[in-house]
Amino acid sequence: MKVAIYVRVSTKKQDETNQLPRLREMAKNRGFEVYREYSDEASAKDANRPGWQDLMLDASNHLFDAILVTKLDRVMRSLVQLNITMDNLNTYGVKLICADMGEIDPTTPMGKVQMQIIGAIAEWEREIIVQRTREGIEARKAKGVHLGRKRRDDIPIDTIVTLRIAGNSWKSISRDLRIPKTTLLRRREEVENLISTRSEKEVSE
Repeated sequence: MKVAIYVRVSTKKQDETNQLPRLREMAKNRGFEVYREYSDEASAKDANRPGWQDLMLDASNHLFDAILVTKLDRVMRSLVQLNITMDNLNTYGVKLICADMGEIDPTTPMGKVQMQIIGAIAEWEREIIVQRTREGIEARKAKGVHLGRKRRDDIPIDTIVTLRIAGNSWKSISRDLRIPKTTLLRRREEVENLISTRSEKEVSE
């Protein structure tokens, strides 16, 4: 059987290499031919993540017979999206095999029950995480903790002011100073105020 391997991590802090060796070993032990490995660094609630979109496109063309994942929540954490995914795979004639629970056949009563239970648990876990995050933010706000990005103290404001007065664009300044444009624009008001102050000082002199 020809299979595709899919791994997903939510952030760079997570390590997809924990998933890949396990799935490669599984494919080897079961005599599967690996067509391709797909990966994403994104939330499972994002149904439009690029690796997953490529995978489903190839599945629709039946370039493989099954998809290998470590857990069902690597695929989707929304029960609605999971149902849509499984319906699509059933239409394509492609199976989903989870290392933690084996092959899921949504055409059978047991397969449908498995999918619904695990999908519901995954969605519940995601909602709990979201709720705890919200509660944590509210608790910190109540304590007067400042939330948001930490202000960088290594931005050469005087240099930026000089470059802006000389007619340089934000894009060129970002490139020359190797500072993200979005980071520079957070200090835009400060820079423009300094430019205005310099102009007024030059006129008075």
